[in-house]
Amino acid sequence: MAKLDEITELLTDELEGFRTAIAQLNKISGELKSSEVVRYIYTIKQQISDLDQKQDTHFQRSVRESGKLSEKMADAKLTPRWLLALFCIAFTFNVLALGYFGCHFIQLEDYRAESFENGKEQVILDLKGYFDEHPEVYNDFQAWSKEQERVPNQK
Repeated sequence: MAKLDEITELLTDELEGFRTAIAQLNKISGELKSSEVVRYIYTIKQQISDLDQKQDTHFQRSVRESGKLSEKMADAKLTPRWLLALFCIAFTFNVLALGYFGCHFIQLEDYRAESFENGKEQVILDLKGYFDEHPEVYNDFQAWSKEQERVPNQK
């Protein structure tokens, strides 16, 4: 039984210590609830709420402003559309002109040779007609050409 009395006494001491700890916790809890800490916590919560509202307003304004800026950036171009169209038309015209003149100058020598042959034939036909009408001039021309053949070329 002595052991039972000892255990009972120990439990009683523990219960008494537990009661005093609960009393102290109740006292501290009461002090915390009635003290300025609760007011400070309320003030901090109010300030956090105000800050949250201000941040929401700021973020919404930022989103609106960035949307407006994006629209302005989309509308703003380095060159106007009419200038771009004019450049494309001028570039196309230049390419076509260079192609035309390139082909023309490539075929220019052929045109010259053909024109020379046509002119030579036309002159021969014209001279033949003239010499047929004036036989004395033809005789003088033959005499002159024979003299030219005898004289060496002095060039």
